[in-house]
Amino acid sequence: MGDIVEETAEEAQQPMQGALPFAGAGSREAEAPRWLVGKASVRRIGRWSFPLYELTRGGETIVRMGRTGWFKVYFGNGQKIELADGELWTVRSIGAGGSICPVIVDAARRKVAMAGVAHGTYGINGKDYACVLYPAEKPRLGRANRWILRQFEDELAVVTRNPPSVEARLPVHLGAALLSLFVVRYRLPEESTPSVPAFRWGQR
Repeated sequence: MGDIVEETAEEAQQPMQGALPFAGAGSREAEAPRWLVGKASVRRIGRWSFPLYELTRGGETIVRMGRTGWFKVYFGNGQKIELADGELWTVRSIGAGGSICPVIVDAARRKVAMAGVAHGTYGINGKDYACVLYPAEKPRLGRANRWILRQFEDELAVVTRNPPSVEARLPVHLGAALLSLFVVRYRLPEESTPSVPAFRWGQR
């Protein structure tokens, strides 16, 4: 695998905007798109230095990942991801329509995948796909453990929160799979914002 390229402190502090282009023509993403089929699971392999986690399928390492977390992705320099061929992605956030959304970007800061939320359902979008991620169950307390990733009428994959895994019944873009694993665990900032009931005069 290739060397890990660290951002400088100055680069990490530069704000990212929602107008970032998706990875497209002329990029390695266009020449060799990443698709996942079968069951892949996340396991911890380190404690302090990169990599801390890896996504594996049948004993094969698909990606290696660095430290993650809600604050690190939404307000820090993001989570480092290294693909098997050495290409580097980062899970971080951008501002979009007044909201903070998680995205995966490549080394040229082009979007590989982007997520948004509406009424407990997530949209996971990329250049060549648009998926919906929704809970497969409604627990009485807490967050659902099993989620369904769907595109149109096709159920592409089951995403499990704990232990973290993606079981793709049909081909799923690797960016969509990785971003799904992140949002089912950490939510979006707007989901953590308390809502204030509307007050209307003359109504009880």
